[in-house]
Amino acid sequence: MQIHLRIHHWVLWWFSVGIVFGVVAMVNIFTRNLTRTQDHTILLVGIIFWALGGVVSWASEGIQQHHRPPPPARAPTRPSEQAHHRM
Repeated sequence: MQIHLRIHHWVLWWFSVGIVFGVVAMVNIFTRNLTRTQDHTILLVGIIFWALGGVVSWASEGIQQHHRPPPPARAPTRPSEQAHHRM
């Protein structure tokens, strides 16, 4: 069984933007003297961004998984096998 995963381009874009903003948020959290409320706000905005991306992807079927059936068995090619299968 083969599995074919189809991902729309905007899903990859959303994922990439999330990674970039996540890195920026982590740099700000670790290098600046932010209050606990500011830390939590930055993390909450990031979590909402990722959650919205997941919901939108699921709702619009941005990622689809297709199962392909196995290819049909080929008929025997040798004359001796063909004669054997006819009996």
